[in-house]
Amino acid sequence: MNLIKNVPLLKKFIEIGYTIALIVILSVIVGLILAFPVKWLWNFVFGELYTITVLQAWALNVLTGILLGQKSTNK
Repeated sequence: MNLIKNVPLLKKFIEIGYTIALIVILSVIVGLILAFPVKWLWNFVFGELYTITVLQAWALNVLTGILLGQKSTNK
């Protein structure tokens, strides 16, 4: 651990890595929590034909975010 204290650039890279990992983990958790209402609504509407799991609802959220997401223009 003394090597990390002696090399400030290495310490900065490790801090950035921890921050990125935390953001990714929190995004996954929030995405999975938001997938539950999609699952419940889908299964309520289409339950007799086809039911989906939480991971499928999460994938559906991601897909609709990609297809219908807001486009930003800098004009």
